[in-house]
Amino acid sequence: MKANQKRRVLAMITCVGLIMIIMIVFAAFAAELKHENNQLTTKNEALQGEVDTLSVKIKSYNNIEHIEKVARTELGMVHPTADQCVYITSKDSCQRNLAAVIREEAYN
Repeated sequence: MKANQKRRVLAMITCVGLIMIIMIVFAAFAAELKHENNQLTTKNEALQGEVDTLSVKIKSYNNIEHIEKVARTELGMVHPTADQCVYITSKDSCQRNLAAVIREEAYN
């Protein structure tokens, strides 16, 4: 083999080697990105589960029965009777108990 041919073969082997090294680096980088993406997907699914759980809790806490139960048990609130209402003028007094009217509207 002539020296010129040896240089060409050596240059070709070097180029092929560099191309292979670059392909390995890119494959490793792609694998790292895929791993990171899988971790983020897993975290996202966990967070979505928490969001769903909190949404259910919010709906149950906004339920009128739950609000009334907390008002009665934790805050000691009761519905007023007609004789517990104070009216500024006699025109303001209503024929029906205001608390009963509100309760009827809330449950219907």
